[in-house]
Amino acid sequence: MAAPSTGDDAAAVSAMIETSTDLMWRYLVDRDDLSASATLVLNRLDREGPMRLTALAEAEGSSQSGMTQLVQRMERQGLVERWSDPEDGRVSLVMVGAAGRELWAGRKEVRLERIADLLDGLSEDDRAALWLAARVAARLLGEMRELADIRLARHAGER
Repeated sequence: MAAPSTGDDAAAVSAMIETSTDLMWRYLVDRDDLSASATLVLNRLDREGPMRLTALAEAEGSSQSGMTQLVQRMERQGLVERWSDPEDGRVSLVMVGAAGRELWAGRKEVRLERIADLLDGLSEDDRAALWLAARVAARLLGEMRELADIRLARHAGER
């Protein structure tokens, strides 16, 4: 089978991501308990672990003052905690707090339940095809996310 052109690749991946994003934000997540910005911060901290506030702001494309305000709100809710950096006591690290871990686990459980409900509406063949596609896509999208993070960090360093 011949490889599709770069434009066809990009269009197909874009359509998949757009559809997935729409499904995620409209149906799979509970939008009542967390803003999109706070969701992105919790997601990054859960994935990457503790981060300096400046690095978190840069990674999320936010100003340091905007990130400081968001982290303060999340800290008051117990979603994140700030601790002194063991390598530099003048700097604090932001990490997921107990309430954040609990909320994140609850959101994952709700998402899995909602996905299972939607999968029940598909044929067995479509479920098998989607399972296989998801295994491949999850790995490749993870690689694309890493590439994007590298490029964003490089771009931020050029400013």
